[in-house]
Amino acid sequence: MKALLLELADAVQRAVEGLAEDPGDVVGQGADGAPTHRIDRAAEDAVLQYLDYEGVDLDVLSEERGLIRRGGDRRLVLDPIDGTHNAIRGVPAFSVSLAIGRQRLSDVEEALVRDLVSGATYHAEKGGGATLNGRPIRVRPFRPDDSLFSVYLGSNAHPDAARIASRARRVRCLGAASLDLCLVAKGAADLYYMRTSVVPTKVRPVDIAAGVLIVREAGGEVQDLAGSPLDLALDPTARTDLVAFGDPRVLEAIR
Repeated sequence: MKALLLELADAVQRAVEGLAEDPGDVVGQGADGAPTHRIDRAAEDAVLQYLDYEGVDLDVLSEERGLIRRGGDRRLVLDPIDGTHNAIRGVPAFSVSLAIGRQRLSDVEEALVRDLVSGATYHAEKGGGATLNGRPIRVRPFRPDDSLFSVYLGSNAHPDAARIASRARRVRCLGAASLDLCLVAKGAADLYYMRTSVVPTKVRPVDIAAGVLIVREAGGEVQDLAGSPLDLALDPTARTDLVAFGDPRVLEAIR
């Protein structure tokens, strides 16, 4: 499966780099009603065309087209462009997120996130650890005097997000959930906190299915806001808030 995910990431990379027209042009509507931009469509088409050409019998849960039944007993959970707004505004932080599972986040068995700007490739296999460009990665021990949190603070953020951010020495947010999770996995960030006040803006399985496995295989954890290990149906309608962290001691700092 790793070889397949790498091929799919390469196909998306080529499609994005080969775009001659404005990547921000709206060319349709996604499964959740949000606009589909040219870059989203090109990336998604690249994945689906590869699967069809190679005869890969995976169902696909994608941000743009929703659930596509293709006769498989497993599901490819796909965000063709995670961080679309970054991509069309020229902010260099967007990725393709790919995960293979069955029914729930907890049964995802393989995951890959490709940073489409730098080419950095994060991969995890359940029970097999996590890597960045083929080298093992681990979460970081928490040091309060050098803490760095990734916290969503946009107009839809829950008021508690500002409180969480105030507990960190430094605050960042990439605006692409898969990459924000990978920051935790490789020890660049101590915590990723995503909580919004508007249900449609909460994260979806396509945003996080790959990143959650990568964090867990790097020694970290991803929880819901009640403190339980995050689980979610691999379904187009599922939405959630989350907190991801490397060292459990960081939770004491945000209480």
